[in-house]
Amino acid sequence: MNKFNFLVLIIFFSIVPVVTLQAQNKIPFGRISFEDLENKPYKPDPGADAIILSDEGTASLKYDGNEFYVELVRDVKIRIVNSRGFDYANIELPFSSRDIIKNYRASTFNIRSGEILETSIPKKDFIIDNTSKRTKTLKFNFPEVREGSVLEYSYTVLLKNYAVNILVPWEFQADIPVVKSMLTVSYPEYFIYKTIISGSALSVVNTPSYRTSVFHKQNVRTNVNIYHVEDMPAFREEPYIKSKNDCLTKINFELAAVSFPGSSLERINPTYETLSDELLKRSDFGQAMAKTGFLKKDALKLTSGVSGDIEKVKKIHEFISGKILWNGVEDFMTSAPLKKIYLKEKGNSADINLMLIGMLRLAGIKADPVILSTRSNGSINPYSAMIRQFNYVLAYVYADGQYFLVDATDPLRPFNVLPFECLNNAGRLIAGNSSRFVDLKNSEKNGTSTVINLVMDDDACISGEIKTHYSDFSAYNIRKQVMIEGKDGYLDHLKSSYTELEINDFSLENLEARDLDVIETIKINIINAVQKAGESYLFNPFLSAVSGKSAFWQETRNFPVDFGAPVEDRIVVKITVPSTYSVVEKPAGTVTSLGKGDGSYEFRCETSGNEILISAHLKIDNTFFEASEYSRIREYYSGILQKQAELIVMSKNEE
Repeated sequence: MNKFNFLVLIIFFSIVPVVTLQAQNKIPFGRISFEDLENKPYKPDPGADAIILSDEGTASLKYDGNEFYVELVRDVKIRIVNSRGFDYANIELPFSSRDIIKNYRASTFNIRSGEILETSIPKKDFIIDNTSKRTKTLKFNFPEVREGSVLEYSYTVLLKNYAVNILVPWEFQADIPVVKSMLTVSYPEYFIYKTIISGSALSVVNTPSYRTSVFHKQNVRTNVNIYHVEDMPAFREEPYIKSKNDCLTKINFELAAVSFPGSSLERINPTYETLSDELLKRSDFGQAMAKTGFLKKDALKLTSGVSGDIEKVKKIHEFISGKILWNGVEDFMTSAPLKKIYLKEKGNSADINLMLIGMLRLAGIKADPVILSTRSNGSINPYSAMIRQFNYVLAYVYADGQYFLVDATDPLRPFNVLPFECLNNAGRLIAGNSSRFVDLKNSEKNGTSTVINLVMDDDACISGEIKTHYSDFSAYNIRKQVMIEGKDGYLDHLKSSYTELEINDFSLENLEARDLDVIETIKINIINAVQKAGESYLFNPFLSAVSGKSAFWQETRNFPVDFGAPVEDRIVVKITVPSTYSVVEKPAGTVTSLGKGDGSYEFRCETSGNEILISAHLKIDNTFFEASEYSRIREYYSGILQKQAELIVMSKNEE
């Protein structure tokens, strides 16, 4: 909603009485029955560790004389089925820092001696944690939890952010089955909302009605909508899912129009153009970038004598990513003045990347912000300019005739490789009249190149070396893992992955050179690599640990497959066998296409003297596949694993 429309609303509600919703907002607490506590298997999902018996909310739009807000009263009942469900007794509820949380209570219900016993959580055991400048979390843990316990909690929250625009978002689905989920929404008839229901194909039943709310001596018709779902299945994660937030069954509201008594219908059409203008005027966005003069000395010093804009970008990127520690908070608005962040040397993603943009500009490099929604936050709606969709910002940099998307939150990541979380369709370039959507894609791949050199002796014992080059995203993942676990921890990871191998030594190269591939070298002996079957000797040249297992073992899939970035893996195997052995049978070569130009797999196996040479090249060029295309991806990967499981058959020559 633009400022004009908001002002109209303020004026209107300043001169008319305020709608008061009556007791319909209250949800009874503690109505737990013996049936609720009967710990019998839930027929739609008998393997569930816990079940949400009910999740009920009533929300109403209100005005307190200064601002609009939504009052939400929520009550949740959870049955713990078995000990694996005990984690659901630890509750964390996030809110905006402006929201007011009150009337919270929670109790555990058990059956003892044929009676229902309630154990309440004292008020002092509720913790409100201010997790960031814009968020806070209500935390509490249920006591006396056992198999069959019913946990109930309720609270009232006054939602202050974007109340008129969005009312209240509601998720009908959770990680465990939901027997009943119901949201009742009430708002004056002056507001017309567009409802967006997404997620599961299960229908969300809407029961609309009206009631008259009495305030002072006037009556106002109030729209009442009850959204109801029963027996909602648990949300199950699937490999290569882009965003849980995009897949959950939920409802969102968006203000479409207002119609006041005596006035014509006024449609609310916020645009991305007006959004861009507003952001550039904000002190925690556009003005923050403009107030980076304190960086000029550093910028000039870093780029002095550096030829080429790309090299200048690298220097500044390295400086910012190394100096300012990311605090883990994703945001597209600064948490404090950037000079303060510079001195403190710690900030959120916006603090870092808007400082990066400001410093690049001081060095004469064209750079503008791109706001986006991360993968875990969900996809943005390109047709709805709602600022709440966004939670991150990158630098869009023009250097030496090329455009780059740049992030400086991690000193381990090359300047032209984005966080995987940021590869989420499109972002919005905020650059005045040049504002537009830009693709959030990297040409960089999630790729590896492995060379295996093996030597077999007369006793069919095998030793050798596995050397793997990790590029782009794969290289970053290795650097991150080593930083967290150390080299000893990384070695433990290797040993657990290569269970059939004996690792004698290993090394990692280029850990500090983030623009280069990480090179991993492992010296190995292979335990029981060659199997004797009669007079034949059988051997898998790829090693089970190298070939891996398919992530697409399920027969069906509910959600799209999203690789995020192109995939390219190469494996070359060279086996030297003694002259006392001969190859009797080897895997046949093959070329397999994923179809539609989406990817390919090429396999070759050749012999030359006492050497066996094998190569495999896997490519996935398309990064996104609809769930309806799952069968061909599954078949494609299944064929690859079958091929890489084929054995070389050898015989021992007579002396």
